[in-house]
Amino acid sequence: MGTVQNRKVSGQGAVVTYTLIRKQVKNINLSVKSNGEVIVSAHRRVPEDYIDDFVRSKIPFIMRAMERLKEQADKRESDAIRFADGESVPYLGESLRLAVRRSDRKLAPQWIGQLQSGELMDLSRNPGGEAVFRKDGCLYIYADRPQEPEYVCRLYEAWQKIQAERLCTEVSRRYYPYFEPLGIPFPLIKIRKMKSRWGSCIPAKHKITFNSELLAQPLESVEYVVVHEFAHFVHPDHSKEFYAFVAQILPDYRERREKLKMHRQTVFQ
Repeated sequence: MGTVQNRKVSGQGAVVTYTLIRKQVKNINLSVKSNGEVIVSAHRRVPEDYIDDFVRSKIPFIMRAMERLKEQADKRESDAIRFADGESVPYLGESLRLAVRRSDRKLAPQWIGQLQSGELMDLSRNPGGEAVFRKDGCLYIYADRPQEPEYVCRLYEAWQKIQAERLCTEVSRRYYPYFEPLGIPFPLIKIRKMKSRWGSCIPAKHKITFNSELLAQPLESVEYVVVHEFAHFVHPDHSKEFYAFVAQILPDYRERREKLKMHRQTVFQ
């Protein structure tokens, strides 16, 4: 890393503060980071006045980028899940209505009976009477502290992780016959919440990690992510050969990939 300097320019009715980094680069490079920080890199021989003029000429671009970032932040805030009764949460490309209730251990026998009869699905519970399950288009969350969104969120995310592991394992086993003849052992499957990736594959460890938020995505998109990560056991990069291999299994992989969208984030991270 070269020298770092904070600088400020004004023009076109705006003031821009930017971070100048001196590096071995041929051109002056400018970027606006997701946090709104303006970063400029330039060779140490380029005069500061010249760099200031360059940044000044880019003020319209910087202002547009800042506005887009603000719009994205506002949308994330407006779309954020607050885990209140009656709210919707995404599930396999659709949505479930939240039904938040106070926990009651006396209801456990009833839940088990309804699970066996198929009236409810995906039951996760603990001995204290807390439970999360799907029923009649709703996601029921029985919590000790139903009025505390952070607490309800933790129960939801624990359930989400369990169900995402079940889903990704099921889909992996369905597509594994494409890979087994190639001598690829069935991998260790892990689930965790990730901010910017749907999955990751470590061929050397025979391990695939999937994002727990895949539970929100359409099933066909989940299938694409699974095949994509398995394909890295054959092609560890994203070369033309990699995507040609994926296309042999999922000819419509582009359409499946296009449907993937990072669903609204929870307020409580």
